[in-house]
Amino acid sequence: MQKVIEFRGPKPEPASEPPAAPPSIEPILAVVESLSRTLDCIKTMCATEPTGPIRDRLETERANLVIGLFVARVAAMRLSSSEQAPEEPNLSIAGRG
Repeated sequence: MQKVIEFRGPKPEPASEPPAAPPSIEPILAVVESLSRTLDCIKTMCATEPTGPIRDRLETERANLVIGLFVARVAAMRLSSSEQAPEEPNLSIAGRG
């Protein structure tokens, strides 16, 4: 059985901070470009490396880069679509006709 401890007194108010500016797309695109170049290099290295522990490591890194590149591209797409779309009220799925 657990005891619940209740603290009495004034509740702390959340600190009001100004809203942060939306992130810029340029750094994300730079990451996408860098990951793409690195992935191309690893593909080339995998093509010339014989089967063995080095190639296994390259294949693992290649898989990680593919995942990272996908995430970076999705982030860039989401950011670019939010910059282009006009401000819409946040509607829940149930509220849509």
